Amino acid sequence: MTIRPDFSLIAETHIPELDYNVIRQLMLHEAKEHALPVLENEDTRVSLETPFGCYSFEAAQSGVTVKVTAAKQDWLFMLKEQLIEHLVHFLPDAVGKMRWSDAGETGSLPPNFQFATVQKVTPVGTSFVRVRVKACGLSSFQDDAIHFRIVLPPKGTEDAEWPHVSENGSTVWPNGDNALHRPAYTTRWIDHAMGLMDFDVFVHEGGRVTEWVQSVELGSQVAIVGPGGGGIPDTNRILMYADETALPALARILEALPADTLGHVTALTENGANCAYPLTAPPGVSVMWLDRNDGHSLAELALRALEEFQDHFLWFACDKADAQRVRAAYKAKSGDPARAYIAAYWSKSGVAD
Repeated sequence: MTIRPDFSLIAETHIPELDYNVIRQLMLHEAKEHALPVLENEDTRVSLETPFGCYSFEAAQSGVTVKVTAAKQDWLFMLKEQLIEHLVHFLPDAVGKMRWSDAGETGSLPPNFQFATVQKVTPVGTSFVRVRVKACGLSSFQDDAIHFRIVLPPKGTEDAEWPHVSENGSTVWPNGDNALHRPAYTTRWIDHAMGLMDFDVFVHEGGRVTEWVQSVELGSQVAIVGPGGGGIPDTNRILMYADETALPALARILEALPADTLGHVTALTENGANCAYPLTAPPGVSVMWLDRNDGHSLAELALRALEEFQDHFLWFACDKADAQRVRAAYKAKSGDPARAYIAAYWSKSGVAD
């Protein structure tokens, strides 16, 4: 196995109850689903690489020995958490007993959790507000992970209960009356040298973050956790479909694509182009604005376009029902997972915040 030299941070654990063949098949499935390089695939060891580090699983006399490597502490923590999320469904007792070789974080705030100071709040278009924050730990916020989560305490709470790291290396979030609101947002702009970051909030009635952004005072603190989620697609052929909730991510990606990119963008909003959200696309990428009130379906448009533009990367983000429909159709066509990003940014049972 060849591990990138910059993946110098290492954490190990042993899981007695874990069957090597089970975890091997699970990891190979993950690699296929997310187009991850498989570094080893042997009878006693399987290893794969992610954008944030490597996983290695080795059969032992009793159970499996797991090694996780990464270049940054928050990435290492994120990889450990993702592994625990995979295993907890069929080995909950074993996951609870897991102990990592780099233990020492127990009881502390998670490495990917921090507080940022609000610097500026500015209207964007007719339905968005841009928030600029300043924070010390933004080095991990790069093009390979452009999303993060705002963390808001319950309304009326003056002394919030924040998350902590458990003995098995996972994050313990408060629940019940102390549960924290954790919606996902997109890093719209970042200045690593100055420690500044912008993100855009879609303003809508009943949104928890809408309420926060309309009353937030400059200089106040807000908790954030991340980064995470998808990044900038490595392509110069693209089809993109988004509603209001995904416009910030759409804009961030369009600005980062190569100048010779060819493709099409379809944006669905309440008032079409009148929402005035700024999009800057490469010259070869057309942008079409649609009004939701005219009965358009992003899912139907995307599936129709895929038949004609099969060599294009598909980026699709809107409500859960449409995302599920497109994901199922793409999989049925044996679409390459490495050539698509299909995500639900909200659900009609509860609009994103």
